[in-house]
Amino acid sequence: MDWFAWDFDRPAYFQIYADKAVDAASEGPALAALLSLPPGSRVLDLPCGWGRLHPHLRARGLEVAGGDLSRLNLRRHAAEHPCPLTRLDFRALPFRDACADGVFCAYTSWGYFATEAENQVQLSEFARVLRPAGTLLLDLAGRDFLRASVAEVEGYWLDFPEEGYQERTRWSPDGRRIHTERRCQGEAFRHDIWIPTDAEVRAGLTGAGFTAVEAFGGLDGRPWEAAAERWIYRALRR
Repeated sequence: MDWFAWDFDRPAYFQIYADKAVDAASEGPALAALLSLPPGSRVLDLPCGWGRLHPHLRARGLEVAGGDLSRLNLRRHAAEHPCPLTRLDFRALPFRDACADGVFCAYTSWGYFATEAENQVQLSEFARVLRPAGTLLLDLAGRDFLRASVAEVEGYWLDFPEEGYQERTRWSPDGRRIHTERRCQGEAFRHDIWIPTDAEVRAGLTGAGFTAVEAFGGLDGRPWEAAAERWIYRALRR
């Protein structure tokens, strides 16, 4: 089973990521503003998770539909933030061509797949479902910031007693992917995410059919820089 099919569909996931519900109050409005679409625009939130950012997209007058692989997340989303929801795989989105004005991809949700070809298919599918000149917002962890943050603790188990889990993070031997292991509620979790360079992000977007790529170095829309904690890209479908 792929790691993401396991990790995001376990009840302990909500404990590990409880802080993201709090973060949504600041992240949601900022990311929705960076998407920069007018009220009434149709937006696909991919992946939507349990819908923590959904209210902030709706607050800007956007018509939002969500998609996720996790049945557990989709059930919580439906209960807390009802809207059109679909269970899906990024490599074959169940939407018709050019059906959306925007695709919203938050919190480093690109790079899950084992091969670069599969990750490229995800971007190509995002482009396919966007109308011409439709907008993609891609929110990623800054590679340089992440590498510096991990350097002093790499390979060590860290305890988070208030949150109720343990965590160990390591880079792959080739330095391209980050492996995060977690123990929570007696279960083991393991993320394995490709962390691309800026050049790789831009090449991926161009190869998928995007143009007019803008990059930001934070939620406030500041100019991109390599050391930024967040690398946020806004691009238009050709």
